[in-house]
Amino acid sequence: MSLMPFVVAVEPDDLKALNALVKSGRDAEVLWLKQAREDEGIKFLRGKALSEARGRVRVKFAAMREKGKLAGTRDLVVARAVRAELKTRMMAGPYKPVPREDARMPGRRVGTGPSHYDQVADEESKLKARMAVRLPADLGEQLVRATYWTSAPAVKALWEWQTRWGDGPEVIMREAQRRGAVTVLDVFLAGMASRPDADSLLEKAKLQAQVITTGDIFRAAVKRTIH
Repeated sequence: MSLMPFVVAVEPDDLKALNALVKSGRDAEVLWLKQAREDEGIKFLRGKALSEARGRVRVKFAAMREKGKLAGTRDLVVARAVRAELKTRMMAGPYKPVPREDARMPGRRVGTGPSHYDQVADEESKLKARMAVRLPADLGEQLVRATYWTSAPAVKALWEWQTRWGDGPEVIMREAQRRGAVTVLDVFLAGMASRPDADSLLEKAKLQAQVITTGDIFRAAVKRTIH
């Protein structure tokens, strides 16, 4: 099976709880396999009979995983939750492929630019852990397409908002600090920058709330799993 890898920022406590749940699932799989091998009498078999018995165990094991009765890996646990999350949000239907120029940007707020629209600071401060996970290729592609096209109208409107208002003084100063030094030019540009009115800021906030990333779906899937 082809797999699509992702690395997702999550809350440390959520990752810890997920890892504990996965360990419990892995322990259950070990017990199931032990019982299945005993039922087949594997330790008493040799040759072709042993090979056939092992094959039966593998088939039964795969069937148990397929039915959702066993799940001893993070990939399995998270994939099931992602499927459920997409279905709940009515994002499980067909979507066109992501345009080639945007196809490698699944991890951040698609189309909003790398620095113009940061996530809320207190939210960012919670996402200190990194979760590596692999989804079946069809599910991973569904996730990327669904988040891209669901967010597309809001993303377009955010770019229009950005064109209308440009970088505000706070963004200009923050970007200067990230570069390591605030220059006289940065201060001048910040002082000259346009300041959107309250209604425009509210409009921007509403549009940002409509943008859904792959990370948003993964984090919701993790919480769905552990609660």
